[in-house]
Amino acid sequence: RETKYLFVEAEREALIAWLRSRLLPDRRFPIGRIVTIYYDTPTLDLYYEKRNGDYIKAKVRLRWYDGAASDDSGEIPCFLEVKGKYGSLRDKTRLELRLPSEVLRGDPLHNRTIVELPARLSDLSFRSPGPLVPVVEIRYDRYRFVDPASGTRVALDTAIRCTRAHGQYIAGIPPVRLHDGVLELKGDRWDAPRAFEGLGSRLTRDTFSKYARCCDALTQPLAKRT
Repeated sequence: RETKYLFVEAEREALIAWLRSRLLPDRRFPIGRIVTIYYDTPTLDLYYEKRNGDYIKAKVRLRWYDGAASDDSGEIPCFLEVKGKYGSLRDKTRLELRLPSEVLRGDPLHNRTIVELPARLSDLSFRSPGPLVPVVEIRYDRYRFVDPASGTRVALDTAIRCTRAHGQYIAGIPPVRLHDGVLELKGDRWDAPRAFEGLGSRLTRDTFSKYARCCDALTQPLAKRT
């Protein structure tokens, strides 16, 4: 189960200090900058699943760490993921890949290797509502923690911004930076662990989607954004 809370970016440093004082840093990836390419149909069906509040939703993305060291072959580890949501339950399947660094650090939305990756989704038993194309590139900074009492995994994502958008499929000109960050709790509990009591004034529970929010910022007039 996954629970998300929004916070305003101005609260970032205070929240990080609070989390560090009460939780343990993730042993493997305590801090990292993540780059994600989101795929969608040419008519943005997956985006509208989220906007319309559909009970069943899906996201398809390619994700890697910015600045990750390449191996001797010049390739960088990354993940092709399908994330499904069924009401309040989530499911994520992924393929671990290694792609050339020049593919990821060039113009990935138009790179043939990136464009053709959805053909690999048959390995994840995912059925798309239509052909998938790379739509946007989103970057953010992630801080990872673990609550020692409950085992709940905690991720604080901040500095969320859309750095690239495919003009053939989505209007708007990047970069776009969001004014909110998101705190994610992942575990077997429905409620937040006791360690988070007292944060109510700084956090707002929300079904936040980085992809949907960045698409909103790109495609909707400022007065209509939510």
